[in-house]
Amino acid sequence: MAGDPITELKRARAWRSTLAQVIQRLAPGGRLVRSRRLRGGVGARTDLLEIEEANGTRRKVTLRRFVRSNRSSQPEHVAHEYRVLELIERLDIPAPRPLLLDAHGELAGAPAMVLTYLPGAPVYRPRNVTAWAEQLAAALLRIHGVTPTRADLSWLSVQLRDGVLRELDQRREHAYRHGALAREVHTALVDDIDSIEWPEATLVHDDFWPGNTVWHRGRLTGVIDWTHAEMGDPRTDVAQCRIDVALIIDQRAADAFLAAYQRLAPARLPQLWYFDLLRGLRALLSFEFWLQGYHDAGLSYVTPPYFRRRIRAFLRGALEERQRRGGTGRL
Repeated sequence: MAGDPITELKRARAWRSTLAQVIQRLAPGGRLVRSRRLRGGVGARTDLLEIEEANGTRRKVTLRRFVRSNRSSQPEHVAHEYRVLELIERLDIPAPRPLLLDAHGELAGAPAMVLTYLPGAPVYRPRNVTAWAEQLAAALLRIHGVTPTRADLSWLSVQLRDGVLRELDQRREHAYRHGALAREVHTALVDDIDSIEWPEATLVHDDFWPGNTVWHRGRLTGVIDWTHAEMGDPRTDVAQCRIDVALIIDQRAADAFLAAYQRLAPARLPQLWYFDLLRGLRALLSFEFWLQGYHDAGLSYVTPPYFRRRIRAFLRGALEERQRRGGTGRL
């Protein structure tokens, strides 16, 4: 149903005024040639802006405006993501480069940032799963290669054993209300946490999945959406991506990603089943939020029954792996 024409006109004028303010700060004397919204993103709206600068040259940038109702829209969170982007620019990790920070929304009307534009789009249905998985793994390993010995990461929060314990405590009531599978997974996670080996924390993306990667002409050219980046256990990123790949493609593709990561990594990841259970429990308990993200990315085939069937199968597989390893296997 169409909105009121006068209201829509006012919104359009306000949007043009917002873009004009952003452009004048970014490129004084410049003008907007055209804009379009880019698909994807639950906590932020991203628009592609083509700008003509005062000297007549044109360039494309992205405006990322955060949804005020989302926790990530707080000025300190927006400034944190911008600082992460400055860090990874210095480390030459493929990602958009930061151009302008508007943490309080004084220009954009909501907390925002302007970034360089990466041409391309996520790839959800690759023709060659093995090659696709290898590029995903290689990109993630570059992120995990950032350690305190390589860069100053003291300003980032650290999430290892204590962070997992807090998460399990927060999810206990929900898990026990949800059903038998959630209770079994939660119990296994609590019972086995003291037997998990915790590595030195590295940089982790904390939302690494195919939807947060950009591909152009068959190559992965960048990783986007660094809102939740922190210091943590690399296994959380690997498990997160495995779950998403199992949901949007299948378990074989998820296993291909893991095989590529293990092959390229300097050492094998032990006890990955634990992190499959940890991140899988998140998905099971918050499937409505995950579905919203999938549908915004155009993955409408991921319906509630499809999602539940796939995540339950993934969790049962991780529980079986735990059983094979005696609950606390090292490999």
